Amino acid sequence: MRPHRFLPLCALLGVLFTGLLPKLHAQDEQDSADLVFLIDGSENVGASNFPSVIDLVLKIIERLDVGRDTVRVALALYNTNPQIKFYLSSYDSKSSVLEAMKGLAFSGGEESNLGAALEEVAESLFSQTAGGRADEGVSQMLVVISAGQSTDDTRAGVQALNRAGVITMGVAIGDTATTDLEAVALDNSLVLSAPDFRAVANTGDQLFSKLKAVIQRTIVFHTEFTEVLAVGKRDIVFLIDSTMGTVVINAIREFIKRFVDTMPISPDEVQVGVVQFSNTPRLVMDLNSHGSKDEVIAALSGLKPRPSAIVNIGAALDFVRTNVLKAEKGSRIQQKVPQLILVMTSKSSTDSVEEPAEALRRMAVLTLASGSRNVDEQQMKQIAYSENLVFMTKDFRMMLRQPRQILDTLTTIAGPETPTEPVVEITTVQTQKVVRDIVFLVDGSNYIGSTNFPYVRDFMINVVNQLDVRPDRVQIGLLQFAGRPKVEFYLNNYSNRPDVVNKITQLRLTGGTVLNTGAAMSYALSTMFQPSTGSRRKEGVQQVLVLITGGPAQDEIKSVADRLALGGVLTFTVSSGQADFELLKTAAFVPDLAYESETFSGLPAMAEAIMPKLITVVGDTDVTVENVFESIGMERDVAFLIDGTDNVREGFAAIRDFIIKIIEPLDIGIDKVRISVVQHAERPTPHFYLNTYNTKEEVIRAVNGITLVGGQSLNTGSALRFMKDTILSERHGSRAAQNIPQFLIVLTGSKSRDSVREPAGELKTGGVVPFGVGVKDADRKELEAISHSPSLAIKVREFSELSAIPQRLNNYVSLPRNQLEIALQQVQSDAVKRDIVFLLDGSNNTRNGFPELKFFVKSIVESLVIEGQDRVSVVQFSDNSEVNFYLNSHNTKNDIINAINNTRHKGGSQLNIGEALQFVRHSVLTSSTGSRRLEGVPQILILLISKPSTDDVRSPAFTLKEHGIVSVAVGIGDAKLSDLEMIAFNAGFTYKVTDFSKLLSIQSQLVATLNINKANEETVTRISDLVDSNKRDIVFLLDGSDDSRSGLPAIREFVRRMAEELDTDEDKEEVFETLELLYSLCETMSSQFLLGVDV
Repeated sequence: MRPHRFLPLCALLGVLFTGLLPKLHAQDEQDSADLVFLIDGSENVGASNFPSVIDLVLKIIERLDVGRDTVRVALALYNTNPQIKFYLSSYDSKSSVLEAMKGLAFSGGEESNLGAALEEVAESLFSQTAGGRADEGVSQMLVVISAGQSTDDTRAGVQALNRAGVITMGVAIGDTATTDLEAVALDNSLVLSAPDFRAVANTGDQLFSKLKAVIQRTIVFHTEFTEVLAVGKRDIVFLIDSTMGTVVINAIREFIKRFVDTMPISPDEVQVGVVQFSNTPRLVMDLNSHGSKDEVIAALSGLKPRPSAIVNIGAALDFVRTNVLKAEKGSRIQQKVPQLILVMTSKSSTDSVEEPAEALRRMAVLTLASGSRNVDEQQMKQIAYSENLVFMTKDFRMMLRQPRQILDTLTTIAGPETPTEPVVEITTVQTQKVVRDIVFLVDGSNYIGSTNFPYVRDFMINVVNQLDVRPDRVQIGLLQFAGRPKVEFYLNNYSNRPDVVNKITQLRLTGGTVLNTGAAMSYALSTMFQPSTGSRRKEGVQQVLVLITGGPAQDEIKSVADRLALGGVLTFTVSSGQADFELLKTAAFVPDLAYESETFSGLPAMAEAIMPKLITVVGDTDVTVENVFESIGMERDVAFLIDGTDNVREGFAAIRDFIIKIIEPLDIGIDKVRISVVQHAERPTPHFYLNTYNTKEEVIRAVNGITLVGGQSLNTGSALRFMKDTILSERHGSRAAQNIPQFLIVLTGSKSRDSVREPAGELKTGGVVPFGVGVKDADRKELEAISHSPSLAIKVREFSELSAIPQRLNNYVSLPRNQLEIALQQVQSDAVKRDIVFLLDGSNNTRNGFPELKFFVKSIVESLVIEGQDRVSVVQFSDNSEVNFYLNSHNTKNDIINAINNTRHKGGSQLNIGEALQFVRHSVLTSSTGSRRLEGVPQILILLISKPSTDDVRSPAFTLKEHGIVSVAVGIGDAKLSDLEMIAFNAGFTYKVTDFSKLLSIQSQLVATLNINKANEETVTRISDLVDSNKRDIVFLLDGSDDSRSGLPAIREFVRRMAEELDTDEDKEEVFETLELLYSLCETMSSQFLLGVDV
């Protein structure tokens, strides 16, 4: 048996030996697994053979019990690089997985880098965020299907999978793949072989049997561990260039993992620290952050790529010297333990490295320098302690194949015994004495995008680096926004410049196509500039808002800007891209405080332009700050009703954190925000009332002290009545009689035993705004019934996901009263169900523009309320039509977005629009495929085409209108306007753009046309006229032949009952008399009669 391999043991044999194997548990525990398929997508397989491989996987999946709580499936292809097609969390049903599989296309490529793919699978597909359930004891399984020898080293990937406890199997096609797969697989018995692609299908039964054995745990595995090398004491700091991209950073992370695996990691032996750098350094871990090998390896997940155009290695070396090589951070330099730094970079430094490197030499720190690509070797020699400690490579990924040179140096070099200069030099930056509270309000939408977002980060960093950040000088807060605002950190979260810069460096784009700038500015005023979140406005400190945006505001901002000004907040605007500079001049405190850059790349330099006014301008208004904030009306009563049953015991700490995260940004006080918390199981248990505590500290202390009351079942209905009659009463602190907003946040983990609908209705009619939050087994319909509007109900799978919800709730809880009323009205009006089919031109004419076509569709989907309301289908057409997914294929927004991402361009020379319209009516807008037309749900078709139709569209378009289907027609490029107008429901539902890049310019208009936000009253009337009409013409065709004579009484009774149920215009007795006449005639005549009943 090879060292480090896993050994298979048959559980059926093991149970013969008492106590060796755990007792088998319930069926749902046995039949669960996280299963990843990794398929060779290189020319080893070839386009002609690729369908055979996919068929094998499809047949395996069809036989598995796929579901969220049973078998989860993910899939990736590999050639030169791995390509993840979908994650374990992407799909919850077998049909969804199969549908996604059918859309896979052959990628091709000469190289087949299985090693890199295995590393990516271990890193990205089995993680908890990707849907992995290793922490729950669910089997982690990988099936590799390969048709050739790997073109890279697989050892690092195998090691990563072994460390993650993944059971790897293989299917080798042909003669050359078997050796690699036997090295990869957990055991040689788990590798199946097919001599050629025609025989691939024959491996299906064997593969399924092995998978089933692992899923049902009739095979159990254990592992052997790697031997640790004997190495002398040393402190090693890895100093990593974070701009090198995901693939290289992953390779370096694996290199460090491999190194740590062989080291005796402990405070008394080898210690490891990690720092990343771009234009600024960022600490990943200190030398004493983690004392064991497992902890260090786990912390390496914090090693992430961070784009930047420049790197400052000199500043990074100074950072290590002054912040990491210190006794309190774990350095043993005073104990003469060797201090080593390994610098790894793919860029030459833009700052000077000579003096920082020399300062380290004087301390006897051994610096190794490793450079790749275009790095200046001479600069590497300046950085390194000596020239023999410089290591140049073409690609850092090569280190995984040939690591010995650097590893041997790190483990054997000792260096000089004593430093020539033991004193650590501290470099300080002189800054002007400034006292202000500055909040950055950052556009995180797709208008800026991932490519340009680093320039936004660099702008903020350049500003912050010129400020003296500390509690008595400058405080910094950060809020990101697109459709909704998201607090990144408050003014009082970070008290020094390095921490603020570090947090900004970690900032990631939220994304989104909606840009509600006005709402975000309002949220900043009511949330960020509060004493509870660090604002010093009551102490007379100037409040500053810096708005950074790259897109047009899609809501009203001028009135909000006026409120900010009246509140004593100085608003600066910094813009680029598609932002409306003229409008932003009106948003700034004065027009001179609006700044614009022609390109996003020019934003970092804008810091120099804005600084003089940013630190000197003072706001001057006639209205006092106090009065403005009081006029907003931030008083509110917030009550929590949480699940206290045994079902939530494991996640109760997460529930407490959930409550605290909602409370933290609120200004709690007896005359401000009041809080109450109640648990419930069979009966409610109040912990404290709205008038129990007067300060935030008291409330948070009380919440932290809450313990689970326990119980077997939930009576949420009776608990809601208790909240209405007792908690939200004047006697216990409610200020409803004073017109103070009343909020109730209900959190449950299972279905209520009693009805919630009536008591929830009483709360709503009594002026309370309830939110239903569910986790685990909570019932979505109950949550929707509890919530002020169904769209305000939130359901998550795991307790760990609760942390993402408080921000969404605070968007409402923190709103001023007048804005809250508007927002709730908007939510109510938005709660309109839609069945929406996107019919996409899939001809050869759209091949190059198809990514932008998909992006546009996703932007519309982002505006919808999917869960429980809107349904979406995507169909492509050219010569013929092809469904990518139906209306009932996906029931979450994420699933729909993933499905759109996985949609492949169809291709085809013709564009038969007429045939496609008929196809949608007959095959997509049907009850069996998810249409709710019979329930009165509006049916909407959005057609996107790029050229004239090759068949007739007139008759199919007319038929759609006859059937109440509202068509919106979007033309791109050469599309004929006459085709669009003929198809569209009316002229206002027609759009035309010159090319694909202009599609986003009509997004907001199209959303309004669809009435997704109920902005277009005409649309509402038109659609409701079609689907809500009570008028019907019903024809009964009755068989009056001799064969039906004995059944005529039953037929007569059937028609009578139908007429009884219908709301007939004519008198029912007249209809019944007609039926009696027909019955008499049918008894004496052998013929067919046609009865028209107008109802």
